[in-house]
Amino acid sequence: MKYLIDTHVLIWYMEDRDDKTLSENLDIIENPKNKIYVSIASLWEIAIKLNIGKFKPNLDINDFFAFIYKSPIIILNIKEKHLLEYRNLPLIHREPFDRILVATAISEKFTFITHDKKIQEYDVKWIWQY
Repeated sequence: MKYLIDTHVLIWYMEDRDDKTLSENLDIIENPKNKIYVSIASLWEIAIKLNIGKFKPNLDINDFFAFIYKSPIIILNIKEKHLLEYRNLPLIHREPFDRILVATAISEKFTFITHDKKIQEYDVKWIWQY
């Protein structure tokens, strides 16, 4: 299967992997039969939060990005079809980064791994394993 991971899932995957309540999500991400994507929008969101001091990773930022490149995660650029889908989304969620992630998951027909309750209100296939 193909999955898009939310920004908070990426951070969890990189920093809090010992959290047993999230182990089934980790199994999905690390299953070699699955393709796991992260949007460049998530990396942009992280860069902004670093810049304004809202995110302080356990890893040095260079190690943070090196981790992604060494992982099985595929970085997905924003495409025209994502932006067209974005325009069709109802304003359930006001956060632009979350909205582009929803639009990406819908237009790519990915299952979205997210814990965000607002995102789960969209007509998007999502999963969160407890």
